[in-house]
Amino acid sequence: MRIALISPDYLPVPPPKYGGIERVVYTLAEGLVVRGHEVILYAPIGSQTRGKLMPYLHEGHDMWQIPGFVKLTLPKGVDIIHDHTQLSVVGQKKLRTPTVCTIHNPLTNPVKHPVYLSKRHRDLFGTPQDSVVYNGLNPDEFQFSDQKGDYLLFIGALLPYKGVHHAIEAAERANQRLIIAGPLYDYDYFQKEIMSKALSNPNIQYVGEVGGQDRQNLLKHARCMLFPTLVEEPFGLVMIEALACGTPVLALPNGSVPEVMSGFPQLICRNVQEMAHKLMHEKLPEPHKLRDYVLKHFTTSTMTDQYLAIYQSIIEQES
Repeated sequence: MRIALISPDYLPVPPPKYGGIERVVYTLAEGLVVRGHEVILYAPIGSQTRGKLMPYLHEGHDMWQIPGFVKLTLPKGVDIIHDHTQLSVVGQKKLRTPTVCTIHNPLTNPVKHPVYLSKRHRDLFGTPQDSVVYNGLNPDEFQFSDQKGDYLLFIGALLPYKGVHHAIEAAERANQRLIIAGPLYDYDYFQKEIMSKALSNPNIQYVGEVGGQDRQNLLKHARCMLFPTLVEEPFGLVMIEALACGTPVLALPNGSVPEVMSGFPQLICRNVQEMAHKLMHEKLPEPHKLRDYVLKHFTTSTMTDQYLAIYQSIIEQES
């Protein structure tokens, strides 16, 4: 097949540091190329792919410029477009080429062929007929270690709904060290809830946004990842990244958490108090069991197979 993958116009593919959507797009593109398909990747300048890169020409982040650019530059013979933009801007334009849209945010986009990232995500924002495909990762890109350090870890955007303040509270209750890594998007929240705690408690450390080997080292050596999301998280890629490194994840039961963590229900916490209790008193799963779980349920190979089946079905419907 000739497949056009449409990434958002915010970060390059793959992202150098933070960027869940872009990481998934890169992984899927590589998986499709390995299968022998032709991939045309629409993404910002500086992106990398073994397919053909079609770099955006507009400056700044204006996703509504993407559909027109795609319409003007789409090569002949493309069998399907796969839109990964937050608002499914290409899918909303209803081009002649069949278009499937992965919905990466907790919202409903008015498109013909949406794909949701968890059953919970679909139940809230889609219909029972809509497809669900879990995000996958390439296990070779995540380093496993059964040697853990003495710190807890939070990786994610520093925003209130990500629950960073709950991660800090759990660490303080358990009297354990917490490393916080991620991009700063809400300065007031950062100053009030994170830096004020870091300045008064030497066990709380903010290391900025991390990527490359620094990110790998944090993931694989953490005693535990904390994922205290407060919203209907469609998936939560960092959970399976940590598990692939052999690092357990303690999470609040919001959004997709009960599905993604279904193999380890003992790691799902009703509240911050229970999270702290588990950190202090309960034995966490063995690292190799965590990685084996990801290998069984959340790989690039599985994700790619499922998307290829959806592509074929949609092409047949619209031929």
